[in-house]
Amino acid sequence: MIEIRSLRKKLGGNQVLAGVDLVVNEGECVVVMGPSGTGKSVLLKHIVGLFDPDEGDVLVDGMSVSRADGRTIRQIRSRISYVFQNSALFDSLTVGGNIRLGLPEDHCKRPDVNCNELVREALEHVNLGPEVLPLLPAELSGGMQKRVALARAVVGRQRYVLYDEPTTGLDPLNASIINELIASLKNEIGSTSVIVTHDVDSAFYLADRIAVLSDGVIQAIGTPEELRTTPDQRIQRFLDPAAYAGAM
Repeated sequence: MIEIRSLRKKLGGNQVLAGVDLVVNEGECVVVMGPSGTGKSVLLKHIVGLFDPDEGDVLVDGMSVSRADGRTIRQIRSRISYVFQNSALFDSLTVGGNIRLGLPEDHCKRPDVNCNELVREALEHVNLGPEVLPLLPAELSGGMQKRVALARAVVGRQRYVLYDEPTTGLDPLNASIINELIASLKNEIGSTSVIVTHDVDSAFYLADRIAVLSDGVIQAIGTPEELRTTPDQRIQRFLDPAAYAGAM
């Protein structure tokens, strides 16, 4: 379980997070949506300990991220994989080398573990074949780079997967493919997921619950159906701006 408690953070003098409370239950997929610049990615980075909060805390399996010592933060991060918005593949490493980075520290030194096989299995999960293993990221399309980033995120079968705008920059077909992969990976590896996106269609397809982040706090949270039928016009306007534009 991930628990976010009264999280506050200022960046550049701006109050980005102003008291965020959110619980992500085991096996759940929570999508965090909101206008651009509302701190969605900042929230993700607090979960993995890349940012320290000004106030509040994040707990992963009951362990405080902000108060963790070096050993504890490594333990927390060993349970979390992170899919960055721009894929964040290392240009100098092959596809195989990039995916191996997703394995836990010293994992490949264990005599009972075949890391090459784990890498190939991860590629299969994202519908790529072994022929891409020796390629460099520059030799891949944007959609393939996203798939490799997903493979790196699941190769170690971590308990939690954090996705930062996983379909940004993709055409509708490739975005649909990535969404289908995320959905199937959740079922196959049983992960708990937090997805940051501005894509309403992706959110309604993937989410068990959707949290709408705006003005530094969670303005609404519920199942896709609950948000579709909410009487709150601010939420309706965000979820379907075209309908409101057409009514004007």
